[in-house]
Amino acid sequence: MKVKICGITNLEDALLVSSAGADALGFIFSKKSPRYISKRKAGEIIQRLDPFLTKVGVFLDQGKQEVLDIASSLGLDILQFHGREAPAYCHFFKPRFKVIKVFFPEDSPYEGKISRYKIDAFMFDIKYEEKTKGKRMLPAEALREVASLIKRGKRVILSGGLNVKNVGNAKKLKPYALDVASGLENMIGKKDSQLVKAFINKVKT
Repeated sequence: MKVKICGITNLEDALLVSSAGADALGFIFSKKSPRYISKRKAGEIIQRLDPFLTKVGVFLDQGKQEVLDIASSLGLDILQFHGREAPAYCHFFKPRFKVIKVFFPEDSPYEGKISRYKIDAFMFDIKYEEKTKGKRMLPAEALREVASLIKRGKRVILSGGLNVKNVGNAKKLKPYALDVASGLENMIGKKDSQLVKAFINKVKT
């Protein structure tokens, strides 16, 4: 099972999660996020990373040219679209990058919607606005749908409120990958080394 640590904002955290065994790092290029990182700063971090580590750019309803400029100049491996991006928008990037599209509880039922996207993986998460209101976990009915998609062979990435305490339950669904950000932080944008190591260890063992 793969682990993506998202919301990387500094070199110390990037090196930490890499050495701890994460498969992918996420850099958020939407200024709407409290974990936003500039292209320049992300570039400085990426230059220091293990070349086999997967680099994911997270975008939210941004123009194609802006996304293409950031992704190309930084040598990103995967583009993750977290907004209302249509299938045609996502498919535009497919020849050059792997693509992940994020879906939320309000997108349920999922199957009809995700069938329109010919991409590499589907992530299920809670919107940031909802997380600030305390809704961090996917509701039970959404998880049932996600579990069904996994059983039918869809490449699913599970996110939304994951942490060291609840990762065991997430593993039971057997998704392709788990994505975590705030659950491993001691403050916004700063990862906790003990939580990072414990989380990855619980997933990988």
